Amino acid sequence: MKIVELDTLTINKIAAGEVIERPASVVKEIVENSIDAQSNKITINVQEGGKKLIEIIDNGIGMSHDDALLSINRHTTSKIKSADDLFSINSLGFRGEALASIVSVAQVEIFTRTKEDELGTHLVIEGGKVITDKQISTAVGTRIIVKNLFFNVQVRRKFLKTISTEINHITEFITRLALAQPAIAFSLTHNRKDILTAPKGDLITQITAIFGKQIAKGCIPIDKKEEGYQIKGYITKPEFSRKSRDYLYTFVNMRPISNKTIVDATLRGYGTSVPHGRFPVIFLYLSLPTEEVDVNVHPTKKEVRFSKDSKVYSLIESAIIESLENIGLEIFERTLETRFKPTTLVDIDRVKSKVEADKKTISTATRRIKQPEYRITRGKEQSIDSFLPPSRETESKIEEIIQHKKDIRVLGVIKNTYIVAEIEEGLFLCDQHAAHEKVNYEKYIEQLKKKKVSIQQLLAPVNITLKPSEFEVFDEIRENLGLFGFDIDVFGKNEIILRSIPLIMGVTVDYTVAKDIIDIIKENISEIKQNLQIEDLNFIKDLVSIFACRRSIKAGDKISIDQAETLLKNLFSLEEPFTCPHGRPTVIILIEDYIEELFKRDYR
Repeated sequence: MKIVELDTLTINKIAAGEVIERPASVVKEIVENSIDAQSNKITINVQEGGKKLIEIIDNGIGMSHDDALLSINRHTTSKIKSADDLFSINSLGFRGEALASIVSVAQVEIFTRTKEDELGTHLVIEGGKVITDKQISTAVGTRIIVKNLFFNVQVRRKFLKTISTEINHITEFITRLALAQPAIAFSLTHNRKDILTAPKGDLITQITAIFGKQIAKGCIPIDKKEEGYQIKGYITKPEFSRKSRDYLYTFVNMRPISNKTIVDATLRGYGTSVPHGRFPVIFLYLSLPTEEVDVNVHPTKKEVRFSKDSKVYSLIESAIIESLENIGLEIFERTLETRFKPTTLVDIDRVKSKVEADKKTISTATRRIKQPEYRITRGKEQSIDSFLPPSRETESKIEEIIQHKKDIRVLGVIKNTYIVAEIEEGLFLCDQHAAHEKVNYEKYIEQLKKKKVSIQQLLAPVNITLKPSEFEVFDEIRENLGLFGFDIDVFGKNEIILRSIPLIMGVTVDYTVAKDIIDIIKENISEIKQNLQIEDLNFIKDLVSIFACRRSIKAGDKISIDQAETLLKNLFSLEEPFTCPHGRPTVIILIEDYIEELFKRDYR
């Protein structure tokens, strides 16, 4: 095939595919230009999630007529002048591709004026071609209107998500920018409805305006400097931790970024005060020498690289530990691996060989170590500290027991965790928490199928302040949540009130549990909207995990023999009793042959 040179419009459309993924990308690129233009007030108006219209108004320095025309061409920028500047970037934009990409796939109007000019410039561009170029009277600064995004790239337009999803992305981006630039006032409206208002002020003012007073009051200041590296901002107490990563706000040189090193160092700093699977609420600002940060990793500039990862990691970890210890918390280090591992049958022979070898070298004095004393106990007091893994035949054996109605005689409960029973085949073990969780899960599922969820009105309804991007989503699916037993009302700006919950969950819900419910719903918003089969809804399993922690019998809860027998009876009345909702086994069997092998009672 013959090689041809692509025309400018095609080149720009290709570039737009990298830079402009969705309406939020348009907002990002233009608002970052507004910040670089020294604006202290930026207004964003959006219609239909940005698909129909995006309007951004700033009070920055504006552009002259010639600069305005030049700005819509590729690789034109005021931020850098040579390749060397890429390694010391202080501006948010620098690639010179944003406006050129936007005008190639949308209908765009630009109004702009500098304070030196009496009249401003009005440009109308469609599909990369300038349709109108005239002088008009306009305010100092820049106003850009983007209409009908991807009007000439229908394939890309078809891939845009729902209106609520697209406005959610825009709102979250403006949230991050408002936190990154507290000296700038931001306002965002969607279909003429006020979505986010972040007044000009300090960081704690922005946090209060966006996240509410509760999180703001829980903020702990952090400030540490080492060898030209500085970290400032706020972290929150461990009790504010979330199931979602969405509250990890990190910034490098005032740029919102995502970086694994920062996240890992943060979790390490919190240690065991934040359990695995949960994430703290943080607002961290790193100030680093520009030559030690590479922001030219991806066209979207979301990711950065550090020349000294270990130094950044150490600074963050130590700063968080110090801040938490200053309020009286004792931080224990997270362990990457468990201290104890299960013994396997293969290990038995290996240990035996090692013991035989060690006996030859152990001195006589060492062998005289006193043997531990054992106390014989009866009934429920009997203590069994550990079990070896069960046979792979466990599940089929349990099915056989259930089908043939074989006797299961409960002997007791060890460690207030495991029910021990005797059956013809050997020892029967049941995790009381996993079993009760499964029983409650099936009960809730059955209610959902019949559309008769038993509801409990809360004695004390719980108020929760959502961040703006969350509020829009919840306002849209409130009716859907009613089907699952949750009554949620709007209560002021970006605030909801939880009035009722499924009866199976309990009588009272505190703020901590309420925000976990919110996180679970938010993370599974798409499957809630799709009205999938009840059994296919993963978020039901996560909700039941919360129920289980509140209503199910937990590991460590003392139960009687009668309660244990009732629990097993309820468990085995289910069609599939062998695993909890998350796949953990509820019961296992140590068959007689296996036990005899352990005790060397092999008569073959």
